[in-house]
Amino acid sequence: MSFTSTKCVLIALALAGGAVCAQATAAPPSLSSDSALRARYALPASRFAVIEGETVHYVDEGAKDRPAILLVHGSFASLLQWNAWAAQLSRHYRVIRYDLSPAGLSGPSPGNDYSIARRIRVIDGLMDKLGIARFVIVGTSSGGLPAAAYAAKRPQRVRGVVLNNIAAGPFKIDYAALPQALKDAVAADAKHPDHHSPEFWRQILLNNVVDSAKVTPELVAQWTAFNDRTLGDPAIGKAVTATSSFDRTPDDLRAITAPALVLWSGDDHETTLAIHGQRTLELLGSKDKTLKVVDHCGHMAPLDCPAASLSPVEAFLKTLARK
Repeated sequence: MSFTSTKCVLIALALAGGAVCAQATAAPPSLSSDSALRARYALPASRFAVIEGETVHYVDEGAKDRPAILLVHGSFASLLQWNAWAAQLSRHYRVIRYDLSPAGLSGPSPGNDYSIARRIRVIDGLMDKLGIARFVIVGTSSGGLPAAAYAAKRPQRVRGVVLNNIAAGPFKIDYAALPQALKDAVAADAKHPDHHSPEFWRQILLNNVVDSAKVTPELVAQWTAFNDRTLGDPAIGKAVTATSSFDRTPDDLRAITAPALVLWSGDDHETTLAIHGQRTLELLGSKDKTLKVVDHCGHMAPLDCPAASLSPVEAFLKTLARK
């Protein structure tokens, strides 16, 4: 995100970790309006509701009388990240996914409040609106921050929790170890004051998947459009960054009592299995907890290997149904 005349290029793969800053020199492109973004990216099942004063874009699919699942996306992504998972899960479950403000088609939070306390209230408000008392919560990447916090603070509502490639605590990215193509994109991108170029997002995405074919021009355009909308207001970026600390996650993990699946990608080199995957499993207070590893899959598992990453989740959900 950019602040005043200095641009800090937040590395998306670092969730909220490192930043590379450079002086801005060029003007940003014109931004798409909210109505234009909705016309282009809203799904047939998209709905919008005002919860805690902010506009929340959500999708509710599957039979209303079936067990509910809430999917929480990661940094700079949107509920579209879950398309493949939702298509399969909604055959047997009620699947809710939403855009965490200010991402995707959701609006900014009033007063730029992106605190975890507020995110918990938004989840409460959304699920109350939909008449869902208990559900399984799934968080991927930085979506694990609010997902773990919610599971810790609302045990009465959480039937189970799935944590996928999350940060088990504070960490830093080794910028020197990044691929040269990404370094080049970051360096070139530093010339833009209030936006990231499509090439920046393409390299971010490529660095987070094993299957490069998943990074299509359409996906790059989507990430560019959504994130330019947010980057256009420096105050939003500053507020999001200020409330995106993973310092609290270890304590939240210890407080979780619901059955838990720790789902990790074998080729996640951002939040690695050896450090964050194992630590998540160890910290979890759940008596019923399991670690499953998905081989040949990168950090963005729902995008990179949707079928392979969903298989352990479906097995976990079936075990919950028998309890």
